[in-house]
Amino acid sequence: MKDPLPALLILADSQDALTDLCGISLLERLRRIVRKLGFGEAMILSNSVEIMARHAGQSSWYRGEIALKFHERKTEEVTIGDVLDCIGATTLPPDGRVLIVSAGFYYDERLLRVLAEAQSESTLIDSDPPSLAKSFWEDSDIHGFGRLSCALLLSREWLIGKDRAVSLRQAVASEAMSGRIASVDAAQQPGYVRSMRRNIRPLFFPAPLPEHRALAERLLQDATQKHVLDFPAIIHAPIENWVVLRLCQTSVTPNQLTLTGALLGAGVTILYAFGYLWAGVLLALVFGVWDGLDGKLARLNEQTTRLGKSEHDLDYFVETSWWTALAYHFHAGGQVRYAYALLIAFIAADFFDRIARRSVEPKLGRSLNEVSRFDRLVRCVAGRRNIYTWLFTFFLLLGAPATGFVLLCCWGIASNVLHIIRASQIRARGWR
Repeated sequence: MKDPLPALLILADSQDALTDLCGISLLERLRRIVRKLGFGEAMILSNSVEIMARHAGQSSWYRGEIALKFHERKTEEVTIGDVLDCIGATTLPPDGRVLIVSAGFYYDERLLRVLAEAQSESTLIDSDPPSLAKSFWEDSDIHGFGRLSCALLLSREWLIGKDRAVSLRQAVASEAMSGRIASVDAAQQPGYVRSMRRNIRPLFFPAPLPEHRALAERLLQDATQKHVLDFPAIIHAPIENWVVLRLCQTSVTPNQLTLTGALLGAGVTILYAFGYLWAGVLLALVFGVWDGLDGKLARLNEQTTRLGKSEHDLDYFVETSWWTALAYHFHAGGQVRYAYALLIAFIAADFFDRIARRSVEPKLGRSLNEVSRFDRLVRCVAGRRNIYTWLFTFFLLLGAPATGFVLLCCWGIASNVLHIIRASQIRARGWR
């Protein structure tokens, strides 16, 4: 965030904060989200400090823990005085802003980011909750303006001007009705996520009842799925989702999956180089599914890391080693005399394809694969690792692996040339 962060106060005064979704509690999920936003410390106001402190004291996934300060609440509801007492024990930013978030809710990271960046008193609302999320609100005993106190940005001056004995909920409701508190409406926030190549509606909702927990987990899991996929990845997606939903209940981390995947990829390279083509292609097919697990698990449980962000570079190195190993095998065996020349052309075409993409995608604000229906169709079958592996497997079944290698290289070159042409057309049309 560009501006200084506000102080952070987390309200965790009910068992809702400990509701488990996809293997972690809402309180732990919130802690991971605010850590990603840049917060390094937080105050926790609770009427069950011992329980919350014990839960929060369990080993968190993040190495850089958020420093937590616990405050016991004696009142039935959170009052203005409770909040003032909490923030009085910490150092506020120069503008005196305080972000107050209830841990009994699930929040999309983007909503909390927008709220934290607000410059005036604001509350988080959703004027038109998606139909699937409405059941969570119907289950909850939070109605009407009571919803307005789940996530707020207030100032110390605003709080000081209120009666200490008044509940926070009542004070916010009164100000919101009179229009003196602005609204951050989830329904009005941009939904397009470039890295996911799709629109993902920002959501927040209260802890679901046990009978609706599976629905909430499906909503969270759906948000981890990228769109505009190649055909094999479309087939892989349900398998990946099934595996990830079980992995999130374990201690397995995305980084462990990434490193294991790198070992699998290296195994494919070795098998190809020594001519064990069937073993290599079977392992490559497994790798095609495995490679999607780490990103989905990281997005599902807010566990993104630098290693995960650089995974694409690692993937590129791994898959390039596959085609190099195949070129070595077929050249050494005399099956494809021009294997190395074909490999060089294949890599060079990919290199210029990447340059062409980088020349247009920043201005487009999205991937070249999403510009039109034609581009999305091309993405389904254009040369990529999964397509190459399936193509090579098909010709291996036919007993013509050398032909499969030649064709996968040609398919990749043709795909890259098409992308370069499309990028040139977009530049010529002025980025429309």
